[in-house]
Amino acid sequence: MVASTMVPVDRDLSIDFARAFCLPVVVLLHALQMGIGGDPLRAFNALDGFEPLAWATWPLMIMPVFFICGGFAAITQWRRLRGHGETVAHYLRLRAIRLAQPVIGVVAAVGAVLGVMVAAGADPEFVRSFAVRLAEPLWFIPVYLICTAFVPLMSRLHRHAPWPTYLGLTGAVVVVDVVSRGFGVPLGAVNWVLVWLFAQQLGFGLRDGWFARRSKLVLAAVAVGAYGAIAVLVTVFGYSHDMLDNLNPPTLCILALSLGQACLFALAQPMIRRAMRWRAMLGAVYVFGVYGMVIYLWHTFAMAVVTGVQLAVGAPFPPVLSPAWWATRPLWVLAIAAVVAVCCVIVPRVERRWPAPVDRATPLPAVLVWTLLAVGGVGVLLTLGYVPWPNGLLGWSLVLVAVVALLIGGPGARRPSGGADERARPEADPVRA
Repeated sequence: MVASTMVPVDRDLSIDFARAFCLPVVVLLHALQMGIGGDPLRAFNALDGFEPLAWATWPLMIMPVFFICGGFAAITQWRRLRGHGETVAHYLRLRAIRLAQPVIGVVAAVGAVLGVMVAAGADPEFVRSFAVRLAEPLWFIPVYLICTAFVPLMSRLHRHAPWPTYLGLTGAVVVVDVVSRGFGVPLGAVNWVLVWLFAQQLGFGLRDGWFARRSKLVLAAVAVGAYGAIAVLVTVFGYSHDMLDNLNPPTLCILALSLGQACLFALAQPMIRRAMRWRAMLGAVYVFGVYGMVIYLWHTFAMAVVTGVQLAVGAPFPPVLSPAWWATRPLWVLAIAAVVAVCCVIVPRVERRWPAPVDRATPLPAVLVWTLLAVGGVGVLLTLGYVPWPNGLLGWSLVLVAVVALLIGGPGARRPSGGADERARPEADPVRA
């Protein structure tokens, strides 16, 4: 049945589909990567060195799609706000709140579960290793916050110098890779910004119809060339054939993967748009869209809860990658999904209790300072893990202070009523349709 739901004319449902499709893939991968075993018990990456997954990451490592779709959404929102006369500071403030605020709840919840584990007699070293593994998916938040801060500047460059911008970012990534990989200079972390800015910039091009104006043959040729470049980097220049290895930090392989995925997505867009006319498809995309941020962040809480239950009842942890381990993975994933489903019911209701941002002008330097504080807080959690004391408490406190300061705004006077509040707009969230 064809969907009759009214959809805004400026909304591209193929973008919603891409984010909805990618989200469960990412969550499933995180769930399978959580390895718990050994004597004494420790948490680790269960799929590290697992060759079938390494080659499967060529089509399945879809984090670039999130940034491409995020770029599409970000430039759409920025242009809308700019058209309403809003400032860069206003845009960044709303985006920072939308991204950082959900972190506060999930960090507190995961920290509480870990605290209960320790109080119940769990090995503190196991809890520490488990806390570090649980925190890893948070990397998306600070990186996306940084990319968001660049949207006004990068959109201007996209308008006036698109090709120099693409080529400049590519050249910068090449330089960083050569210096870090060839000479051992620790600059690889710079690519956390450069590579994802490139992917975000591809989203700008997608939004402005650059890919739509290219023929299918050209798009296919560019995609083949991008994947061919990855093959050359792997076989000739010694890059890992596992795209997950190339993700931390991102390398030239991820940049090429971003270009290839953008072209493949553009080729598939007409078919996706036709599919989105069907009510069942639209409904599924809507569900993943509405609860996207909850699913992405709170699946780590779900893993903590399920693991805590296993410890409490004395359930065994089969050796990782053994037949028994694989046999229990469906139950493990279903248990995580069940907890996430409960979170989707409860978390949005709790988050709605947060006060709305005070509608007042806030200087750009102040917005940047509070955004960087939020980035630093999540960075503490990424580096030291979710362990409640003192590391998790420090990181959580930094994010909390940043969010509260951004909500209060100022020190300018309150603006007249009727100011634009973009918090509820779907484009405000990179993983929400």
